[in-house]
Amino acid sequence: MKMRLMADAVVFDTYAERYVPSGYHGPFGLKASFEAMSGIEGLHGMGITWPTGPLPDDPDKLVKMFLDYGLQPGDCSVINYDDKKWKHGALVTTEKNIRKDNIKLCKEAMDFASHIPGTRVMVWPAHDGFDYPFQTDYSVAWKNMVESFRDICSHNTAVDVCIEYKAKDPRQRFYIGNIGKMMALFNDVGMDNLKGVIDTGHALQAQESLGEDVVFLTEHEKLGIVHVNDNYRDADPDLIFGTIAFWDNLEFFYYLLQTDYDGTIEIDYQNPREDRVSSLKLAVDNIYLYKGLAEKLLERKEEIGKNALHYRFVDNMALIKSILFK
Repeated sequence: MKMRLMADAVVFDTYAERYVPSGYHGPFGLKASFEAMSGIEGLHGMGITWPTGPLPDDPDKLVKMFLDYGLQPGDCSVINYDDKKWKHGALVTTEKNIRKDNIKLCKEAMDFASHIPGTRVMVWPAHDGFDYPFQTDYSVAWKNMVESFRDICSHNTAVDVCIEYKAKDPRQRFYIGNIGKMMALFNDVGMDNLKGVIDTGHALQAQESLGEDVVFLTEHEKLGIVHVNDNYRDADPDLIFGTIAFWDNLEFFYYLLQTDYDGTIEIDYQNPREDRVSSLKLAVDNIYLYKGLAEKLLERKEEIGKNALHYRFVDNMALIKSILFK
């Protein structure tokens, strides 16, 4: 696995929310974001969005801006959820004009990303779900989802389009709420360039095993993007990676390091009540900490694997503790 560590620009957000709509911080600014990220050792770049907002809409100018700060542009997230027009979903809605607008937006993001080597397009179906029984037609919604992604992916098969699944929030139920339903969607769409995002927080919220998810998507050649954050499995508040689910995060890196994954690992958290720059440094440090711990375990991979093959969990725990907690 190649370590290509990025941060989402949201880490320097004002963190406005419904209880504190004015936010917990003032605006950080684009220049300050670049300066802060360029000063953090081990951080390689920042994720980008489409439409690109304050960043140049010319990919060459964008790349130059990153290079000026010694950073790399990350994956391109489609912002198809920040307007009330998307309230019934960008991909599943029966409002054909709205669905058409989203498909156009995704194709534009693909065109933009195609000019930046290594950049993939990420789609988060944030409103593609439901809140109540008898609220929607499940069959029509799924067919619209399949048709939308097939149309988007067909636009340029050289650009990977990656789905960020989630169980809930802002909708109470997402159509792509777990890794299994995402795999079913891959099967129905039938496009090789449609892949998946492992967001560790979303996977924990869905009661999944992070290590198993890595192995599952890797073996199906569907691991497209990795986002890292943390939570208590009951919700997705985007806490700093490596602060809560120790064993899950350790096993996640143990298996991720054994793959040939060459995409980005994007830091995606919110920490509104603390300093934004020091919070990002902690997130970066934690990622390298877990990577280092996993590398120590890989030195004893044969023993760990033999124990797992014969279901000897207690032996593995004793071995792992002896390696990590001397």
